[in-house]
Amino acid sequence: MAYWSLFLVLGGFMDTLSNEELERFKVLLTERYNALLEELRYRERSSIMENQRETGAELSSYANHPAEAASDYANLTMNLNLAERDSKYLKQLEDALMRIEKGTFGVCVVCKNAIPMVRLEAVPTANKCIECKNEVKKREQEEAKHSLS
Repeated sequence: MAYWSLFLVLGGFMDTLSNEELERFKVLLTERYNALLEELRYRERSSIMENQRETGAELSSYANHPAEAASDYANLTMNLNLAERDSKYLKQLEDALMRIEKGTFGVCVVCKNAIPMVRLEAVPTANKCIECKNEVKKREQEEAKHSLS
């Protein structure tokens, strides 16, 4: 079995990611990246078509009732939140693919230890081991508490 040149030290033993494992992650991440791009393009096309229909419609079709305006606002807010979430995930996918190319995929960016395969299988975009992820999250929560005080 061919092993990639990246050797990860964890708990006193060597753990390696094989070329096959890295290629499998690369294919998985690329497929997710392309699917998300296609979904974003579809949403953009649908949104443009919807805006064109609304723009070309008569004035009487515009939302004059406060409930209709609130519904339109809620839909807009939801779409913006989805777009923000998707753009963050797209960036995470790009970063994971870049880590594969650089030879740092599967290495925690905080402690530099190997990210367990179980975590990578569950979250292929993971760039931190679970301990470091929890520590970062805890610090962020503490900072948020202090900023509110």
